[in-house]
Amino acid sequence: MDTTIKVTSIHIVFALIAAFISTVLTKGWMGFKNDIAAGFVALIILYFVGQFAQKIAGDEISGFSQWLWDGISPFFFTWVIAYTLLTMYL
Repeated sequence: MDTTIKVTSIHIVFALIAAFISTVLTKGWMGFKNDIAAGFVALIILYFVGQFAQKIAGDEISGFSQWLWDGISPFFFTWVIAYTLLTMYL
């Protein structure tokens, strides 16, 4: 499988997980509500997923521009859409 597909797929899967965790924090299912923490959780997950994807991709993906389009953008857009939908409908 192409490394671009691997990196993008990993980021999308973890964006869905981050969206669920952010929704839990926003809705207050853990006993407290905190929208700011929900955003920070997504950023922390994005950082660690990026580190994990770097180990998988190695030197095949280089430069910030490629990481932006292969990892950060898919994560962000998937997280925003999933977070919005989960927050509105759960």
